[in-house]
Amino acid sequence: MSFSLANFSAQTPGMPPDIQLASSDPLAWEKRWEQAFTVAKGRWSVAEECLHKFAISPYIQNPKNQEATIRCTHSLRNILCDLQTRATYDASPFLAKNELQRRWMSASPARRGEIILAGLVAACTNVPPLHDARLWCEKEMSVESHRQDPRLFLELLEEMMVPNPTVAAPTYISNPEWDAIAASQQSPTTTVYAKIALAKFLGERNLLIGYVVTFALCSILDLPLPELYQMKSGKPSKSQEIQPSEDRVRAACGEEASKAFSKVVREMGKGMYAQKKEVYESGKQYCQTCRKPNDTTTKYPRCKRCWDTVERQVVYCSSECQKVDWKAGHKKECGKQFQLEDLTPSIHEQQSPQIGPRLSGFKRPGALLFQVAQLRLYPAYDYLIFLEEGQAYFSFPHPPIRAAFRTCRDKAMTTGDRHAVAMLAHFLLFVDNNASQLKKIGVDPDDMMEQIQTEYDFPEILRAVDEMGQRMSLDSAQRPPLIVDGGISATEWKAIPSTWLDVGIVPSSRNRV
Repeated sequence: MSFSLANFSAQTPGMPPDIQLASSDPLAWEKRWEQAFTVAKGRWSVAEECLHKFAISPYIQNPKNQEATIRCTHSLRNILCDLQTRATYDASPFLAKNELQRRWMSASPARRGEIILAGLVAACTNVPPLHDARLWCEKEMSVESHRQDPRLFLELLEEMMVPNPTVAAPTYISNPEWDAIAASQQSPTTTVYAKIALAKFLGERNLLIGYVVTFALCSILDLPLPELYQMKSGKPSKSQEIQPSEDRVRAACGEEASKAFSKVVREMGKGMYAQKKEVYESGKQYCQTCRKPNDTTTKYPRCKRCWDTVERQVVYCSSECQKVDWKAGHKKECGKQFQLEDLTPSIHEQQSPQIGPRLSGFKRPGALLFQVAQLRLYPAYDYLIFLEEGQAYFSFPHPPIRAAFRTCRDKAMTTGDRHAVAMLAHFLLFVDNNASQLKKIGVDPDDMMEQIQTEYDFPEILRAVDEMGQRMSLDSAQRPPLIVDGGISATEWKAIPSTWLDVGIVPSSRNRV
């Protein structure tokens, strides 16, 4: 028998309500969940206990079930990557203009709760393991928390945005308790069963968060709602269709969310089986590298060794994508059973190489979330200015200047420090005034200052920049304050090479948003 948290409901207080309640009475279902969160609050030993019981259960100690669980978890990671990639590119244009933040923050607490609840009901009724996984998402998936704190959704979206479009590992939402559990299992003495359990639980936890955040994103932006896929291997089988009462959903979620939810249920009720059947029979496939779907008239070629050896279907839309994936890691796993180490995430796995996480107390505005996401996509650039069409980049190849700029920039982006923001803005304005090529490509100083003002929610930015200009005028070498605070001496500043600055337009092939 497969594992379920319901196996421990008699021994563990604060366990979730029955899954059928989600479809029959969402309002009562949510009330029961809030009660479960209250009882389980602070008892993260519950998570460790269930991880342990799953690891020692006869189910997972069966070699065939181990392999099935690993394959399922690997599939789950791919689904999570696809979901997070979609969320990143759906959100990015709206974050750049602060439109997403404006819509979500201006929505009433009741409306925010309706959307989050509709997303939870859709996920949990269609993929039962996600219903169990909700217990491990008290902080992130409490409807009441989203009603009270509109920033919670934006913070989760920021965390799950992927650093590039072909990321092989999904982003795992940071949580102190789960991070501690993951860290405790890094020991060489940790059993393979415990590692499988951790990979499974973390994957399901993050898929639930990822789906609900994407559902909310699409709902507030009036975009097509995300799909859910069953996390099973092998050929598809028809599952029982859950028919929720539309009246009950409307009472719990409101009219708009009810319509959106009903659409999801209709599509998934008739589409879950059809989606999987289409993959196997009609040829709908997704490239392993770029995730591009085929047109169903022509099948993508698959990796022969993977299929012949382990019956794993790995397909590519082109030889170029196959070569990229080979170098990116397929070479190590081609024709082999999935390795557990590939599924167990490091708690530091998704930290940006450039920009650290925001510090407690600082709330990144939506426009700044977009800047951070774009810099993760383009790590060679140091700052991006968004034009009517395309993006202009600032890059500082000279190591001392790059180090000074990034130190200041990262402080501004992780803490919102007003002094750091003013120095950063002044330096970019200084560069703009001294780089004729920026004028040729259409970078307007006023628009640039307006962008920075929006990114950091800093209405007094022009006055702060003027103060930096006065400080610069008092320096004997006319060094911008960012250069002075960066430890670059007057002698070094006067001797900088002509190659210290690189500006231009981001190549159109890389403008993915």
